[in-house]
Amino acid sequence: MIAILEQLNQLLSAAVLIVTFSLLAYIAMQNWRNDIARALLVLLTGVMVVYGGDLLLSRANRSSTIDFLGRAQWLGIAIVPAGYIHLANGLFALSEQKGKAQTSRWMVYLAYVVSAIFFILVAMGTDLVVDGALPGGPISQFQPGPLFWVYGLFFLTGAMVALAAILHSQRGALSFTQRRRLIYLGATFAAPGIGVFPFLVFGEPTAIPASAILILQAIASVIVAVMITVMTYSVAFQGVLLPDRLIKQDFLRWWLYGPFIGVTIILFMQAVPLLEGLIGFPQNTLLTFGVMLMTVLLPIFVSRVKPYLDALVYMQDHDEIDYLRNLPRSTFTRADLRALLENSLVAICGALRVESGFAVAPSDGSYVIRAVCGGRREVKRFVADYPLDELMPQLEQLPPRPRDTLPPTDAFLSCGGFCLLPLRSPDGAFLGALAVAYPPEQLRQGGGLAAETRHLISVLAHQMELALSTVEMQSRIFDALRGLGPEMESLQQISSRLEQATPATLATIEGDLILDPSFPQLVKDALTQFWGGPKLADSPLMGLRTVKRIVQSQEGGSPTRALQAVLRQAIGNLRPDDQLDPSAQEWLLYNLLEGRFLQRKTVRDVANRLAMSESDFYRKQRIAVEEVARQLTLMEDRER
Repeated sequence: MIAILEQLNQLLSAAVLIVTFSLLAYIAMQNWRNDIARALLVLLTGVMVVYGGDLLLSRANRSSTIDFLGRAQWLGIAIVPAGYIHLANGLFALSEQKGKAQTSRWMVYLAYVVSAIFFILVAMGTDLVVDGALPGGPISQFQPGPLFWVYGLFFLTGAMVALAAILHSQRGALSFTQRRRLIYLGATFAAPGIGVFPFLVFGEPTAIPASAILILQAIASVIVAVMITVMTYSVAFQGVLLPDRLIKQDFLRWWLYGPFIGVTIILFMQAVPLLEGLIGFPQNTLLTFGVMLMTVLLPIFVSRVKPYLDALVYMQDHDEIDYLRNLPRSTFTRADLRALLENSLVAICGALRVESGFAVAPSDGSYVIRAVCGGRREVKRFVADYPLDELMPQLEQLPPRPRDTLPPTDAFLSCGGFCLLPLRSPDGAFLGALAVAYPPEQLRQGGGLAAETRHLISVLAHQMELALSTVEMQSRIFDALRGLGPEMESLQQISSRLEQATPATLATIEGDLILDPSFPQLVKDALTQFWGGPKLADSPLMGLRTVKRIVQSQEGGSPTRALQAVLRQAIGNLRPDDQLDPSAQEWLLYNLLEGRFLQRKTVRDVANRLAMSESDFYRKQRIAVEEVARQLTLMEDRER
C-alpha cells in the first residue's frame, strides 16, 4: 500500500511540475510586463522548485545529495511569501494612485531581501531555520530551528496581505468581469502556499500513519494543480489589451499543447512498469512503441478537440469566427492567380501549337509579367524591345471586344512576333493582357484562327479576366481592412481597459493618446510638418510618455525636438535588415518615410525614385504612417 501511494505521489508531483512550468512559460511570454503577472511568476517558480525537489528526492540515495536537495528546496519555500507581498502591491496599484503605490514598493524589495536571508541561512547549513539532517523517505522533513517560527509568521503575513489586497481590489473593480476574475484569484491564491509550505515540521511524522500523510499529499497535489491553473487564468487578463476571446483561446491552446500532453506522457511512462508485468515485453520496447503512438495520436486528438473548445470560447460570435477561420481556404491568392494564368497559357499555347506565351497585369503603378509559358528568353527579349509601360497603353486603347462572343481578329495587337489580347473586367476596366508567340501573318489570314480555337481563347481569357478582377477586388478589401486596423485595435484595447477598470485606471483612459482612433492621423500631421509647423509644435503627441521622458532627461530640453527624436526613432525601428531584398515591401515603406519626411523630398521625387505612381504613393504612405503609429504604441508600452 505504501509503495503504491509513493508511486502515486511521484506521479502527481511530476504532473504538478509540468503544469506549473507550462503556466510559468505562458505568463512569461504573454504578460510578463504586468506587475501582477511578475508576482505570479515568482509564486509559480517557488512551486516548481519545491515539486522538482520532491521528484529528485524520491530518486536520491546518497545522504549528502538528499541534504543538498532538501536545502535547495528552500529557494522555492522562501520566495513564496515575498511573491505574495509582490502580488499584493500590484493589486493595490490597480485601485490606488500611482504615487501611493510607489511608496509601498520598498516593502516588496524588503520582502525579497528577507526571503533571501532565510534561503541563505538554510543553504549555508545553519540550524537557525531548520535543524538536523534530512532523513530519507517519502515523508521526510527537517526539524524546525529557532527562526522557523519567524519564517512562519513572515509566510502568514504575506498570505494575509495578498488576501487583503484581493478583497480590496474586488471592492474597487467597476466591471462585473473584473470582479469575477478577482473572485477566482481570491479562491485560488493559496495554491502556492499549500504547495510549498513544510507542514510536517509541526509534528512528529510517526504520530500519523504514513499512508494517511501520503494520501493527504496526493490530495494536496491535485488541489494545487487545479488551483494554480485557475489562478494563472485569472491573472492572464491583467494588463493585456486584447479581447477576452483571444486570451481564452491562447490559454486553452497552451493548456492542450503543454500540460495536457506532458501529463499524458508522464502517465504513460509511470504505467510502463505495470504493463511490463502484464504483457511481458521489456520497458524499452514499450517506451519505443508508446512514444511512436503518442507522437501521432496526441496531436490528432488535440486537433479534434480544439474546435469544440473554440466553439465554447466563441459561443456568441460563432458564425463570424467560423467564416473568418474558413476565409483563407476560400481566398483566391496571388499564388492561385499565378497557377491559373500559367495553366490557361499552357492550354492556349497548346491549341495554337506555339511554344511561348505570357500574361501581364498591373502592379504598384506599373505592369509586370504574372505568368510565363515556355522559354523565358524569348519573353525577356520581347519585353526589352517593347517596354510594358509603353505597350500596355496601346492595348488599353483598343475597343473592348463583345463578351460571350468569339474574339475577332482585330481584337489582337501584333508586335515583335507576339499577338496580344487585352483583358478587361466586366465593367470594361483594363486588367492586363494575354500574349502568345503566334505569327502575325497567320493571324491576318482569313483562316488563321479556327472558330474552335478562338472559342477556347475566349473561354480561357474570360477565366483570366475573372481571376485578375477577383484578386484586384480582394486587394482593395484587404487594404480597407488594413486601414481599419488601428481603429479596431483601439476599440479592442478600450474595451479591455474598461473591463479591467478601477476608479484609478478609469481616470487614465481618457488621457491615453494611443487609444484614440485618430492617433494615426495625429502621427501623419506631425510627420507632414516634421521640420517645423503648428501641427508639430502644437501636436497632442507632446503628451506621449516617450516624449516626456526625453524632455525630462535633458535639462531645458525642447518638447518639439523631443517629438522629432521620437518620430525619427519610430521610423528607424522600421528599417529592415540589410540582408533583406531591396525590392521588399519593408524597404519600400522605410524608403518612403525616410525620403518624404526625414529628407523633405517632394511626392513626385519620392514616387519616381520608388518607381510608383502618385496615387499608389499615397496608398503606400498611409500604410507606412500606420506602421509608425504602431511603433509609437510599442514604445509607449515600454514606458509603462
